[in-house]
Amino acid sequence: MEREYAQFFDVFIKVSKAIHTGGNTTEILERIVTHISDILSAKGCIFWIVDRGQKTIKNKISHGFSYRNLAEIDYETLMAIFDQQGKDCIHIEDATTDSRIPNLDKIGKKRVGSIHALFFEIVRDYHGILALYFRDTRALTPAEEEIVRALGEQGAIALQKSLSFDEKMLDTLRQIVEGFTLALEAKDEQTHGHSVRVANFAMSIARRMGLTDAQTETIYHGGLLHDIGKIGMNDQILERLGILNRKEMDIVRQHPLIGARITQPLVFLSDVEPLIRHHHERWDGTGYPDGLKGKDIPLGARILTVCDAFETMLAGRKHFAKMKLEDAIVNLQLGAASQFDPEIVLVLFDILEEQPEIAGATQASVSCIQIHKRRLKNNQARKSSSLFI
Repeated sequence: MEREYAQFFDVFIKVSKAIHTGGNTTEILERIVTHISDILSAKGCIFWIVDRGQKTIKNKISHGFSYRNLAEIDYETLMAIFDQQGKDCIHIEDATTDSRIPNLDKIGKKRVGSIHALFFEIVRDYHGILALYFRDTRALTPAEEEIVRALGEQGAIALQKSLSFDEKMLDTLRQIVEGFTLALEAKDEQTHGHSVRVANFAMSIARRMGLTDAQTETIYHGGLLHDIGKIGMNDQILERLGILNRKEMDIVRQHPLIGARITQPLVFLSDVEPLIRHHHERWDGTGYPDGLKGKDIPLGARILTVCDAFETMLAGRKHFAKMKLEDAIVNLQLGAASQFDPEIVLVLFDILEEQPEIAGATQASVSCIQIHKRRLKNNQARKSSSLFI
């Protein structure tokens, strides 16, 4: 074990220096998995970086494997194999017989004995899974696990520094785009603040539904940017919302597609683009631009649909008067299961009932919310047509 510790300290020192001098993160991880394999005489070692919010594998650094399809393993399979369930490590004694591993000879199941995996928090929804594979069945001693954990934590630190820097840079870029959008919105007194209010309502719903911080932030950004496609539209058309002819309506209906085209080339807004594109889809499939139906519509877009309509009803526009809160509640309840996802309408009703101040609700408004929440829960909602662009 003395030889292993000597190797470990040598590697640990080199990795630490690389991290603190801003070394290449991929090279640092490659060094870690290579030396872990060598120190413990493992068949191979893999460091997966997963995004649990988006349910995707972001990257994989490996050493010692030549199985082509191992790199193609999907997120669901990976998380089924390494189902953490509150533990900080998992030991699979015999991969050839363990039910957690699918019968996939292409990932080398028949050529692996024991597998030992450790878990690391990185930043936000990013997590690391460091897995060692052995030819025979064997468990790690406490000292060996200490070596692996120490080096794995160094890898997590390197990723944390890298990803935190990327996040700061992306936040700056998002702020520039969002600031530009809000500045344009400020030209119109009636729509000034609309996107911010939609974003705040949407963020409250996302949090109430238990979405991750990253998902909630994406939905908030979607609220700020949902109407960015109206940037290039004629101001005279936008001023006529509520009394548009068919030709003008067709023009305005292009704004989700225009917004998606604007944001699509911007990698830092890739998670927001589907929300912008689909925020005028309808639960019953009669919306635009793609006629998506039900849960085929991205959840964030379904949330924005409710919040966009609700804020528009409360604020009004030049050619249709703002509604009382009670009337807006009635419209949401009537539109549930046709225009809106009923579950999201219910969540909004729960929020308004518990926090009436966010929409200026009176005691009469709260009573109205309670009545229509019961009706919605009893599936008494009726279909209604959308009035909002």
